[in-house]
Amino acid sequence: MNRSVIIGAIVVLLAAGGYYQFSYKPAQEQAAAAEKVKADAAAKAAEDAKLAEEAAKKAEEEAAAAAAATAAATEEAATDLGNAATEAAGEAGAAVAGAAESAATAAGEAVDGAATAVGNAAEAAGNAATSAGEAVSEAVESATTTTETAVEGAAAPEGTAAPASDANAALDPANFDADKVNALIDASSLDAASKGILKTAVESAKANPALVASVLAQVRTALGL
Repeated sequence: MNRSVIIGAIVVLLAAGGYYQFSYKPAQEQAAAAEKVKADAAAKAAEDAKLAEEAAKKAEEEAAAAAAATAAATEEAATDLGNAATEAAGEAGAAVAGAAESAATAAGEAVDGAATAVGNAAEAAGNAATSAGEAVSEAVESATTTTETAVEGAAAPEGTAAPASDANAALDPANFDADKVNALIDASSLDAASKGILKTAVESAKANPALVASVLAQVRTALGL
């Protein structure tokens, strides 16, 4: 019986060893392998996450550096542009001011020259008018002196002399009418030369109103009015 117990015990031990060897141990090894795979995967994921984080941080730093560089370049370009615009505006303003000053100087010189020319022309015209008036007055005075005696002693033909009131009205400087005065001269008994001199004086007075009063006085004297 002892032999049977021993054999039974050996069989049990062999069965237990076989179970451990062929069932339990492989299961443990598979579990361990699975745990290792799991641990390796977790480690790999952690490493990948760390690498991704580092890459993202590096990319962020590079982006920030690039943005800062771009901002600095933009600011520098804007400053340069502003300086260039200010300088150009200053040069343009100086050019405009210079042109305006030159134009003003030229205009002033032109105005001064024109004023001088006008003054000279006016003076020359005044001198010419004065000379003409003096010449006319002298001619009228000479004609009056020449014809004075004849006028005093001559009797106008009946019906040819103009009424005294009409003559006085025509010889009034306020009512000066060259045609009426010339008609009086033509109706007088003066000789043709004296009439021509008087009528020339009347035309001069017509052209220069400053001579009207003196010329009419000479005509009045010549006509004996």
